[in-house]
Amino acid sequence: MPRIAFALLLLLLTGCSASTRYNFKFDILSFIPQNQRSLNIPSGYYPTVYPNLEGQLVPLPISLDILERGQIAIQGSLVNTGSIPMTGSYEIRLAPESDTNLNDNSGGDVGLGRTSFDVAAGQSQSIASSVNLSATQNSAAFNIIKSGSFRIAIRVEVNSNGGRFNLTTAQVTVIGRPFALIK
Repeated sequence: MPRIAFALLLLLLTGCSASTRYNFKFDILSFIPQNQRSLNIPSGYYPTVYPNLEGQLVPLPISLDILERGQIAIQGSLVNTGSIPMTGSYEIRLAPESDTNLNDNSGGDVGLGRTSFDVAAGQSQSIASSVNLSATQNSAAFNIIKSGSFRIAIRVEVNSNGGRFNLTTAQVTVIGRPFALIK
């Protein structure tokens, strides 16, 4: 019996190690219905926030005080259905849960990973952005995620004769140490 108790205690202490890291991965697309993962782009200048100005709420039951670093990654494609080049840019927008306009740069929303594109007429182009978060890298966004539930969106600005923006991956990964107080 003492051997079993000792083995259980050893297993518990191993799980409480100061070097234990937890990875939390949030698939943002799982919150967005399949039929809303594509954005039709009309002719002319078209600025928009996708999926909407409020962004997609990512509910977290607790604040992540244990957070050490994180990453936001998106992938997708741009399809130019027009007869002239499709030019523009996109960026990831992040805000606290209380901010319901992710396009006004007030209330705490921040822009990350602004990327320009130029897609020839009738062509498509893959897009991919990855933004690292930590106390020293994109710290405003890091603090938003660390505080708990947050909102995320993509701001797209396009000049074209029409096209489509397809989102295939949107993921937030955070890494934390639950026993950071143990040295």
